[in-house]
Amino acid sequence: MTWADAGHESDFDENRARRVLIGDRPVLVLRTEQGFLAVGNQCTHQGAALDGGVVRKVGSRRSVTCPAHGSMFDLETGRVMRPPATKPIPVYDVKVEDGRVLLRLRDSS
Repeated sequence: MTWADAGHESDFDENRARRVLIGDRPVLVLRTEQGFLAVGNQCTHQGAALDGGVVRKVGSRRSVTCPAHGSMFDLETGRVMRPPATKPIPVYDVKVEDGRVLLRLRDSS
């Protein structure tokens, strides 16, 4: 998969998640002090949009909590941190080139 442009880095406020579309896929992008994180924006439990959820730091990790039923996901790995979801969300590799935030779906193998 090729890199897709998610916008200019100045479009993203620090510690505030933002929904972007990569093709027809909604992606949740978070700018942190260390850089950017990006995951699929759809909860794997019943498909609720995660951009309405709470993003927080849990220990050294960042998480997003689904606003519908409370599933929690790790924003670095996509893994489920709290059910009812049982499947992880997709994770995107992120890089910044010439001020543009570029995303690529991470290979799950």
